[in-house]
Parts: sequence; C-alpha cells; structure tokens
Amino acid sequence: MAEAGPARAEAGFWAKTAALVGKDLRLEARGLETLAPMVVFCVAVALLLAFSLPDPVRPGRGALAEVIAGFLWVTVLFAGLIGFARTLESERRDGALDSLLLAPLDRSGLFVAKAAANLVGVAAVEAVLVPLFWLLFDLRLGASWAALAGVALLVDVGFVALGTLLSALAAQTRSRELLLPVLALPALVPVFVAAVELSADLFAGRGFDALAASGWFGVLLAFDVVACAVGALTFEYALE
Repeated sequence: MAEAGPARAEAGFWAKTAALVGKDLRLEARGLETLAPMVVFCVAVALLLAFSLPDPVRPGRGALAEVIAGFLWVTVLFAGLIGFARTLESERRDGALDSLLLAPLDRSGLFVAKAAANLVGVAAVEAVLVPLFWLLFDLRLGASWAALAGVALLVDVGFVALGTLLSALAAQTRSRELLLPVLALPALVPVFVAAVELSADLFAGRGFDALAASGWFGVLLAFDVVACAVGALTFEYALE
C-alpha cells in the first residue's frame, strides 16, 4: 500500500503531461501556425542552397560532405528557432499563461509537455528536410539511414530542451523574437558542431563503427543530459 501512493502520483504526472502535449498538438493541427512556416522556410533554404553548389553534387570524402552537413543542420537550427519562438504564444496571446501555471502539475511536467510538442515539430520538419536533401544533393547513405536517425534524435533532444527553456525566458520580454536567437545560438554551438561532424562522416560514406569511435557522441549525450536537467529544474523560474 505504501508504494501505491508514489506510483499513482507518477501515473498522474505523466497523464497530465500527455494531456498538455495533446492540447498543443491539437492547436497546431487546427491552425498550422508554427509547422507551416518552418516547413516553408526549410524548403526555400534547401532549394536556394541546392543551386549554390556545383551540379552534379556528389558528396565524397572531402570537404563537400561537411558543407552539405552544415547546410542541413543550419537549416534545422533556424527552423527550430522559428518554432520555439511560439512555444508559449497561444497562452500569452489568449491571456492563459496564468491559468497554465495553475494547472495541478509540477513545473517540470509543463517543461516536458512543451518540449515534447516542440520535439514533434522539429522531427516533422526533419522528416521533410532530410529526404529533400537526399534528392537535391544526391546523398548516398545506403545502410546509414538508421545512424543518421540516431544522430538526429540525440541532436533534437538537447536542441529542444534548451530551446524550450530559453523560449520561456524570452517570452516574458517585448523583443522575444530577437532575444531568443541571441540567447540560444551561443549555447547551441556544441550540439550543432557535433551534429555536423557526425553527419559529415555519414555523408562521406563512413559507417556507424567510425561514428561510435568518435568523441562527438559523448558531446551530444552530455549536452542532452545537462540541457534536460537544467530545463526541468529551472523552467518554473523562467516562467515566473
């Protein structure tokens, strides 16, 4: 019986968190106010970059693979910032932020809910962007698609955790659209440098074994742990 109380509380925590995630996803599905601009931005940038490189573009083991990896992750970075800027926009616009804070849920649950909704948005953008890059730049990944998906997941977790926290901080200011990139870009340098290095190895034809021996995986894992822990512990203070 003593264990039933904590187990019930934990189940309630995740049920309430899932309800908040569902609310954000339903609002986005009805209006597409965030995802549509992100996708349009990514497609426009990908097409622009495709015409800026020689034709045909065939990544080899040289610098070209790193250039294309840089193109990919810079596009994801700025598209993600577009989405993060609207993390609390619906609550702020409708005056519902105070009501959200009164929800019977720990502030870390609010952080998880908002981060999970942002993660879905970033993953949806990448689901469009990566095949588009594959077509435009003739990427020859072969059996490395799973490795690229794993790299993207590690990048997205840290990116979304830090972006969600900083978007809550910037949302309290008048110049939030300008402040968010100023806060986020310096902090996100390690995770995106690691993303470019690992993706460039995949685009250059190196397998998962070569990536596993790289120290960049450790950088991504450490960044994810720190970003998630800091976000969960400080999200309450960022909101208030």
